[in-house]
Amino acid sequence: MPHTGNPAFTRNGTSNELRQECPRHVLNVLDAVSIARDITRTALVNEILGEFAKKKLHESSLIQKLTSCNPTESDAPGGAA
Repeated sequence: MPHTGNPAFTRNGTSNELRQECPRHVLNVLDAVSIARDITRTALVNEILGEFAKKKLHESSLIQKLTSCNPTESDAPGGAA
């Protein structure tokens, strides 16, 4: 997909490519787990990232529910008076 100048979350489609440098020892673990589970490294990484995203969405919904509003800086703990 050619770079459009837009952030990845504004692009159309259900998936986009993700590339990054990763420490060798992390790749070794990912490869060992994917071999043991008979899945691809991509499938494993998608599973890990999917769970991370699910937890972060849950966390943010709890924060939103518990705060029930967006306090001003002076209302926040340690905020300016």
